[in-house]
Amino acid sequence: MKESLQYMIQKYSEGTLSLKEQIELAELLADKKNSLTEQILLDDWKFKLETDVIFNQNLKPLLDKIHRRIHLNEVNKIMQINWIQTFQRIAAILFLPLLLSFMVFYYSQTEKQINSVSYAEIQCPLGVRTKFQLPDGSTGFLNSGSKLKFPIQFSNERSVELTGEAFFDVVCNEVIPFHVNTQYLDIKVLGTTFNVIANQDEETEEIVLQTGKVDVLSKSGKQLAVMTPDEHFILNTEKCTFTKKTVVASQYTSWKEGKLVFRNEDMQQVAHRLSRWYNAEVLVDDRLLDAYSFHATFIDEPLDEVLKLISITTPITFKEERRTSDKDGIYQKRKVILRINKLKINQFK
Repeated sequence: MKESLQYMIQKYSEGTLSLKEQIELAELLADKKNSLTEQILLDDWKFKLETDVIFNQNLKPLLDKIHRRIHLNEVNKIMQINWIQTFQRIAAILFLPLLLSFMVFYYSQTEKQINSVSYAEIQCPLGVRTKFQLPDGSTGFLNSGSKLKFPIQFSNERSVELTGEAFFDVVCNEVIPFHVNTQYLDIKVLGTTFNVIANQDEETEEIVLQTGKVDVLSKSGKQLAVMTPDEHFILNTEKCTFTKKTVVASQYTSWKEGKLVFRNEDMQQVAHRLSRWYNAEVLVDDRLLDAYSFHATFIDEPLDEVLKLISITTPITFKEERRTSDKDGIYQKRKVILRINKLKINQFK
């Protein structure tokens, strides 16, 4: 034990005594019954100092100094430990809200990505027809100047948005109905072929059913009609009224093949369909033509040729008005006026 004490005192004098050893030495010095420690400490001082002044001094101040130094080291160590623990608590307090905020942000972004839907849009230029295929395999044609918007991938519903005219050949799915949404209508089908006309600059929206069955709903979900093949539904968007009549559906769906087919249609209807087909304004300006029906088929003919053929094969004449432009230099649509040719009436009786 004496050698161990001598070794500890020597290390203390050199300033290399560890904290644990300092505490152990302090406990030995605090023990009043332990005279060996004081004797060894006194011998060490006598060996290192040459004067006799220190030898005769009371060891109590010296021991007090050692105690204070050891106690100071203990306090510093405790303060260091307390500071580390405090920092850890602060870090934990700050980290948890940050972690929770990150988790909320991450899961909200993930949910947005899951719930978000990407859309595709087809815009058909004027004067052409565009064939399309939808994610479920349904196909169709988009007419001149029309637009179709649909999800890149169908999930729990099959829904598209149409502006203009389109023909649909819908794949049958009895679990998930197919919806065509226009500005005023929700057209619900399972598996059918049908034509929809929904031009924003017109006062009507129309549906012609070729095969299958169609439920015609308002935007609020109210059922307006149930259609069967060869029926023509017409909604008057200004008067909020609708009619349904029997037609030959192929007359209204043959446009996808480049055919403009008229089968005993009155001239008002002929003028209306010519206006749509050629993006022009064709008007009937003669009451005598109201009772005249027209029968013809045109295949990819320009408007000028169609008007010439009408004037040759019927007692109808036409006049095209001069086109004018607005202040921005944009020209108006072609405007054609249809009238009866009284000189040729007798030829077609």
